[in-house]
Amino acid sequence: MDPMEVFKVEIAGEEFGAKKYREIIMDILQDLGLIRSIGRLYVYVDVKKPVFAVYGLLRTGIPPLLVRDVADVAQAQGGFQIKVNDEEHMSDLLKVLWAKYGRERVEQPSRDVVVVATDTSPSDLPVADLEAEFRQDLTDALLRIAPEGFRNRRNEMTDKSFFFIAAEDTLKSELISEVKEKIRSMENA
Repeated sequence: MDPMEVFKVEIAGEEFGAKKYREIIMDILQDLGLIRSIGRLYVYVDVKKPVFAVYGLLRTGIPPLLVRDVADVAQAQGGFQIKVNDEEHMSDLLKVLWAKYGRERVEQPSRDVVVVATDTSPSDLPVADLEAEFRQDLTDALLRIAPEGFRNRRNEMTDKSFFFIAAEDTLKSELISEVKEKIRSMENA
């Protein structure tokens, strides 16, 4: 069973090709950890034009990663001690703490411990914008999914959806409208 509610791939006259492309797309999305953030995905390919398009509906927004999400925060003498559990975000954490409290009030006595001289807990400070990271990873995935040689591309993202189109020839507004209409018909099928 797919983790997405709907996942359709349409390649006119290419049932085997559609099945294989579906597998490739699923692998790429899983490798990049994006699969659970996409609710519906529609892929349309026309080999005669040639054009490739992907339209997807995103699941709810991703909240920012807070200090308490990556570390254990405890009150210590003269401030708060932050014991980092996920070192992947250590550099982002330090940048946030330095910006908020100043470098002179932030110490790092060991690789995974930071001490901040403050009276208020830093546990609610945002460390990373996961939504922005997700959108960057999604764009990377779309570029990987697009067929080789389709150099003319257009990517439209909103809070709830994305549309990506790639073609060998120039992307004219008529072609984009035609492909969007085709994807709408896939949604309503």
